[in-house]
Amino acid sequence: MTPPNARSIPEELLLLCADPVRGRLRTPHSTLHRVIAGGVVAELLMSGAITVEGRRITGFQPLGAHDEVGAGVLARLEKAGKRDQRLGLDLVIRRVPRKPGPAPFLDRLTSDGLLVVETRRFLGLPYRRHAATRPTMGQEIAARVAATLAHEGDESPAAERDRQLAGLIGAARLERRLYPGSAGAPTRRAVRRLTRELPIAGAVRRVITSDSAAGSAS
Repeated sequence: MTPPNARSIPEELLLLCADPVRGRLRTPHSTLHRVIAGGVVAELLMSGAITVEGRRITGFQPLGAHDEVGAGVLARLEKAGKRDQRLGLDLVIRRVPRKPGPAPFLDRLTSDGLLVVETRRFLGLPYRRHAATRPTMGQEIAARVAATLAHEGDESPAAERDRQLAGLIGAARLERRLYPGSAGAPTRRAVRRLTRELPIAGAVRRVITSDSAAGSAS
């Protein structure tokens, strides 16, 4: 399960999108729902609710309460798993619905005081955007992940959680924003390697690439 006082992987993915000056979340809208889906599945993996071998989910182990989104995804996976005992991860990422998407995680972060909601109007229509109450929060998470990647021998659950997060950073193509310049080059390389190697991050990247190709062809 998620360690006490730790944010879930989808929540940290959202916090990583915080602008370091104003704190406003700069989310990759065209790919966000796929990346959050990967975060939900990665959280299920880290909690022990699913097992993964290669590109497939090979087992389910209900472990009690999950967050609303994770519980719904796990229930659908278990139902599908009764028909096909080896669910492909690419298909799983595609089957995580767009809605509610990041909304429950944004609401939780807001309820916990980590985000505030800003109401704006565009062409007379109201819309909401979120900002981190501590603008450097994303940078702090990014620095923690970089430190983990610099110590490859760490096999603790916390380190594995950071590696899953790093793979999804690469799937979202956020590594250049988070680790810019020559100083960030070693971390960018490690992130991209994990995106290729980790099954869930790799599935997210493939689905995003397929989405992009389909959009270009239409």
